[in-house]
Amino acid sequence: MKTAHLPTTADANIRTILVASIACSLIFTACERRTTAGEPTPAQTPATQPAEPIAKTSTFETARLGTAINKFTKSPTAENQSSVQLAFAELNGEIAELEDRVVKTTGADRAEAAAKAANLKKYRDSELIRFTEAQAFAAPEMSPPADSRSGTQKMKDTASKVGKTIEKGAENTGDAIKNATH
Repeated sequence: MKTAHLPTTADANIRTILVASIACSLIFTACERRTTAGEPTPAQTPATQPAEPIAKTSTFETARLGTAINKFTKSPTAENQSSVQLAFAELNGEIAELEDRVVKTTGADRAEAAAKAANLKKYRDSELIRFTEAQAFAAPEMSPPADSRSGTQKMKDTASKVGKTIEKGAENTGDAIKNATH
């Protein structure tokens, strides 16, 4: 005859602890973030690129300038450079409006406008430094495309331009002589 094994309180406690430890290990393992070989690593800012300045006075113009410089840093094209210059011009316009308000008002309004203008100037100056550095790193990429014509073709094109210039000069001289004789 076989005897039935009845679980004791100690066995129940051991099972509870075992189940709890398995559950905790699964939970904590699921929370851990591991990078696998197939996943891209998070992008890291190179040490040569400065961190983006933070505007103490946030405006549409400051947001646009920061975005334009970030875009230029990632893709240094003439179009993106033009966008940055336009954003600088708009920020300068906002600063000029605030300085005009400083001159025309008094009291708390004047102090507020002066503080905003000072914050925007500081932000503009720090972004100008960041943009200048980005331009320095982008200089080789932004150089104009090389002329792919051969040396012979370049000489032919130059000779043709010179010939046309001489012909035009001769025509002008002939016209001037005709006008003088009539």
